[in-house]
Amino acid sequence: MSNKKNILFILMPNFRDEEFSVPFNMLYEEGHTLDVAGLEDGEILGANGYKHKADFLLDILSHKDLEKYDALVIPGGPGSTTYLWNNPKIQEIIEFFNEKGKIVATICYACVAAAQAGILKNKKATVYPTAEAKKIFIECDVIFDDAGVVTLENDKIITAQGPKFALEFGQEIINMLGA
Repeated sequence: MSNKKNILFILMPNFRDEEFSVPFNMLYEEGHTLDVAGLEDGEILGANGYKHKADFLLDILSHKDLEKYDALVIPGGPGSTTYLWNNPKIQEIIEFFNEKGKIVATICYACVAAAQAGILKNKKATVYPTAEAKKIFIECDVIFDDAGVVTLENDKIITAQGPKFALEFGQEIINMLGA
């Protein structure tokens, strides 16, 4: 079917298991092509023991490689503060997807990386609502919305608060891919 899309997931060590596995499985069941770029080689271990092997290292991807993807999905979790926050490579990739009019979907602490990339400036978004994450949103001029999932249709941006919204997050990605 021609409506099947190419989706890139970025996965770091200590990701939140269901923030990856729930949308990944939903998108897989829809028949989309899914690639997982790891920040480290080999099997990546989630915060609760879920393991997933990356298809390749994120570092090898060029802008030309990124062109083939229709969406970027970045799960959060405790590893976000170490691997995603203040990471220029992650910010550059988020900016690239956004500038090309592609979907950017982040959940939990990964939403901070989207804020730091500048794509949420003066826009409503959500994040796992800790004082630290909300402080970064303020510093990045992001309007915090306490909703579980915030979808900015025109900007093709989806942010979600955390694991209990993984199903709704996955559904919003599917909806936006079909739009």
